[in-house]
Amino acid sequence: MEPVGGGQFKQAIKQIMEAESQPLKQLEARKTREEARLRLFQEFKGKFAGIDRAINDIATFKKLRELKADLGDGASAVSLTLDKDRAQPGTYQLQVEELAQRTSVMSNGFEDADEPILGLGFLVMNLGNGDTAEIFVDEANSSLRGVAGLINNQPDSPIRAAVIKDSTDPDDPWKIILTSKKDGAINGIEFPEFYFLDGSKDFYIDSDREAKNALVYVDGFPVELDSNDITDFLPGINLHLKQAKPGQPFAITIAEDFQKISGKIRSVVDEVNQVLSFITKQNQIDAATDTRSTFAGDTSLQTIEYRLRNMMHEGFPVPMGDGSFRVMHLNQVGIEFDKSGQLTFKEDKFTKLMEKDFEGLSEAISGEFGFAYQLRELIKGYTQMGSGMLNTREQGLKARIKEIDNQIDNRVRQLEKRQTSLVNQFAKLEGSLANLQRQQQQLAVAGMGGGGGNPLAQLMG
Repeated sequence: MEPVGGGQFKQAIKQIMEAESQPLKQLEARKTREEARLRLFQEFKGKFAGIDRAINDIATFKKLRELKADLGDGASAVSLTLDKDRAQPGTYQLQVEELAQRTSVMSNGFEDADEPILGLGFLVMNLGNGDTAEIFVDEANSSLRGVAGLINNQPDSPIRAAVIKDSTDPDDPWKIILTSKKDGAINGIEFPEFYFLDGSKDFYIDSDREAKNALVYVDGFPVELDSNDITDFLPGINLHLKQAKPGQPFAITIAEDFQKISGKIRSVVDEVNQVLSFITKQNQIDAATDTRSTFAGDTSLQTIEYRLRNMMHEGFPVPMGDGSFRVMHLNQVGIEFDKSGQLTFKEDKFTKLMEKDFEGLSEAISGEFGFAYQLRELIKGYTQMGSGMLNTREQGLKARIKEIDNQIDNRVRQLEKRQTSLVNQFAKLEGSLANLQRQQQQLAVAGMGGGGGNPLAQLMG
């Protein structure tokens, strides 16, 4: 049987605890709002990292500059890579008369490529630098494929080997081709002779091809190259020869890559717009907006927006040859605000100015006090570790959340103590009521329960 008042006491405790838990629920709701503000602020802070990355690509003339190569009719003859920091715009006439060639020899034919019939011996090679290399062939690897495996499994071997089937001689179709790993006469290799003992068939060179240099004409002058891959063929230009085209000159034109440069400027504009859009969105509120979870009307964000917009209207110095300077504004280069307050980038206008005044435009963008420098200095005040406004605000939000956590922990401990105290109090009361109930039952059994009513029932209501 459940003790008298048990259910009522539990309900009473529950009601009391719910009432006293309201401040805790308010703290938890406040923490949820602050966490939402922190996530929102970290999103905002991340947009400045995007601006910084975009600025880095235009921070100096070397970083802003991009070059491209037009090979014209020579695309099938050569390919090239550019070092934009060293290459210079210009046009060069090229003609690939002969490709560089590697030493290559082919053996006599054998009936079976896997039969170990060469015996025990050595492959000896005289290298172009005067050194000698040799490969020992044991009896277990004295087949053509065995020899090829020994050669190819040595990382420092100057040659590579391939076993091929030549159907010119059906009786002995299998041959091995040995080829130098490097082009050019300087990397030529001689095979004076092969030394094999106890073989059942002789092994010798049936045909060979000597190493030689490439021959190209540069602006009409013949030039020998010791490889088909030439680092710094011209300053900042690495050339790869793909195909000889005797008597077919072509032009290589190195020029500024205006499209890539424009893409870098567009990236900066897009990243700045991300920041401006965020601030604008925070200030767009209606009756349903919970401003406690946003940054509507935040003066710090308004200051950032003001300074960004103001900087976009400033002029940037372009030094003149006589020591003076002229000023170039962003609207002159195609960067300006539209009616919605967003930056726009007119690439055609930017490109025309590059074609007309690339040096002046580059100075205004990437010069010592140009657009990139001033924009980076501006955002550095917000993003700098420790003292930067964005970091200070973020730490403030985190500290506020931590303080709420401490208040919640304290409140939980107080509620736990309060609940324990209530349970103990009601337990004592329940014990007292149980004793009264037992006394009443005893009086009833003794015939003394009438007349005055039921005092326990009166107590319990």
